Amino acid sequence: MSRLSRYSITLVLLIIGLVPLPAGAQSANAVLQNEAGHMTIEPVNFYFHFGSFFTRLPLRSSEARLWYSFHATDENPQDKPLFVFFNGGPGSSTSAGLLSMYTSRHTLDNTVDTGGGDEFLPNPYSWTQMGNLLYIDARQAGFSYNNMPGVGDYGARFREFNAQNFNSFFDAADFIRLLLRFLDAHPEIQKNRVIIVGESYGGIRAVALLHLLLNYRDYGSGVETYQDEALVDEIQTHYDTVFPEFAGLEVPPETITQQFGHQILIQPALSFLYQQAETYYLLLQPGGVIEQLEAETGITYDPALHWSPMTYIRFVVQRDVYSFNKPGGWLMEFFLNAARLLNFTDNLSLVTGVDVTEIDSLYASQRANAYRLYDAESDMQFLEAEDLVDDLLFKAMSRLEATRFVVEPGDLESVFGSLQPWDRYFTTNNYAANDAFHFWNVALRRGFDIHYREPRFGSMMLKNVAHVHTFITNAAYDVAVYAPAIPPAFARHTDIVSSVSHEEALPVDEDRPGQIVLNYSPQAFLDLADLGTRTIRFPFYGQSCHAVSLTQPEEFFADVGKWLSQNGVSTGTED
Repeated sequence: MSRLSRYSITLVLLIIGLVPLPAGAQSANAVLQNEAGHMTIEPVNFYFHFGSFFTRLPLRSSEARLWYSFHATDENPQDKPLFVFFNGGPGSSTSAGLLSMYTSRHTLDNTVDTGGGDEFLPNPYSWTQMGNLLYIDARQAGFSYNNMPGVGDYGARFREFNAQNFNSFFDAADFIRLLLRFLDAHPEIQKNRVIIVGESYGGIRAVALLHLLLNYRDYGSGVETYQDEALVDEIQTHYDTVFPEFAGLEVPPETITQQFGHQILIQPALSFLYQQAETYYLLLQPGGVIEQLEAETGITYDPALHWSPMTYIRFVVQRDVYSFNKPGGWLMEFFLNAARLLNFTDNLSLVTGVDVTEIDSLYASQRANAYRLYDAESDMQFLEAEDLVDDLLFKAMSRLEATRFVVEPGDLESVFGSLQPWDRYFTTNNYAANDAFHFWNVALRRGFDIHYREPRFGSMMLKNVAHVHTFITNAAYDVAVYAPAIPPAFARHTDIVSSVSHEEALPVDEDRPGQIVLNYSPQAFLDLADLGTRTIRFPFYGQSCHAVSLTQPEEFFADVGKWLSQNGVSTGTED
C-alpha cells in the first residue's frame, strides 16, 4: 500500500475518512514497486504583486487530486535517478503522451502509421533501464481532477477556470508539491538525483519549476512576482532533509543542483514569443520549410491570402504542424489512440503496472465534489469557434477526442461508476484549462506578465542553464515548436547573453551532433558573477516529429544515457 505524504494523509482524513492507499504501493522498508493513484493537493493561498501590498492579487486554488504513475527501475531502484515526465498544452495529458510513447515498459507501436495500433506493446527502449520514472498529469488533464464544494453550481465551476488554478507559476508549484511529497513518502530515493523531462509547453513548466527550486526564497520574500509562502516552507523542509548541513538556512543553487541539476526538454517552448517570431522568419528563408512544401505540393505561399506560415501548413497544404512530412492530424491520432486505449481498465493496469481497480480515488463514489469542465456541453460549444493563434491545436484535438469517445467510451464508467456531467475519467487535452491560462485570466488582465509566451520565461531559462545541465531535442519535422528558432530566440535576450551560437557539427564524437553555446554578459544576473560560457546539448533527430520519443526512441534513449553519464549521472546503461 502506498505511503502518502503527511500532507495528503491529513487532507484525505478530513475530507473522505480513512481510505486505502494507491495501488501498487508498499511499506517504508520494502523494495520500491510500481505505484499509481492520486496525490491530494490542498487549496493553496498565493498572490501576485508588483512590489507592494497595495498591488497584490490574492488567489486561492481549488483542491486537486493529481494523478501520478511511478515505475521502479529494473534494478537497484534505490541507487538510480528519478526521471519526472510531463507533457504540455497547457492542459495536455502526460498519460496519453510520454507515458504511452516509448519511455516506459509499454508503448504504442510507431511502425503503425495510424495511431500506433490496437494494443500497448513491450518497449525495448524503456527508460526503466536508466532509472525510476514518475509521470504526472497536470491539474484537470489526463486522470487528474479538481474538487470544490457546491460543485453543482455552473457559475462556481466557471469561476474556478481562472488564475487561481491556471497560470504557469502555480502549475509548476503543483508539480513541485507532488514531487516533494512523493519523495518524502519514499525515503529510499528521497535524496536521489531528479531529472526533469518536459515536452512542448512542458518546457515552460520545467523553466518555472527549476527556477522555483533554485531561487525558492525569492518566492516567499517578495522578490518575485509570484509569492507562495507555503511552497517555500515545503521546499525548505525538503532541503533540510536532503542537505542537513543547511538545515533552516537558504540553500545555494550550486548545492540544490546536486539533486535538481539535469533537465531533458523535448521540443520545448522556452522563450516562446521570441521562438514564434524566429520560427516565422526561418520557415520563409530560401531552402526553408515553406519552400520545400511549395515544391512538393505545387501550391505557392501567399502571405496576403494565407495570413501566416502556420496557416499555410495547416490549412492550405494540410500538413501536420507537428510533423510537416505527414498529413494533418497524424500525431494527433497517436495521442487520441492512446487515450482510447487508456479508457479501458485492462490497458490502464498494464501501462501503469498496477491493478487500477484498487485505486479508490478513481471511483465515482469518491468524486462527489469533482469537476473537469464548467459546462457539461461546453466541450462542443467552445469548439465551434476556431482560434487562429492557437497553434498547439487544442480545440481541434478536443473536437476529435469528444467525437471519438462518444463512439468508443471504454469501460471506465462500467467499472468505476457513472460521473456527473461536468466530470470525466480521462481528458487527453482539456481545452477549458488551456483557455483559462490566457483568455479570461484575471492575473493577465491586471497586467502581470505571467503568460507563458512572455520573455520572462526565456530569462528564467537562461538563469537555470547557468546551474543545470540541459539537453534539448532538435526534431527535423516539427514546426509547432521549431527547434532551430531556439538559439536565435535566446539571442534576443541581449541583457543576459552577449552571443548565442548553434554549432551543428559539434561535438564531433556524437552520433547526432549539435549544441547551443551561450556566452553570458558580465552582468547578466546581479546575484551571479562571471558566468562565462554554458553549453546546451542540442542533438538533431532527422526522422523525428514533435514527439521525439515516438519517432526515434532508440536513438533518443541512447543519447540521453550517454549525456547523463558525461554529466555525472550513472544509469547503468553506459556500456
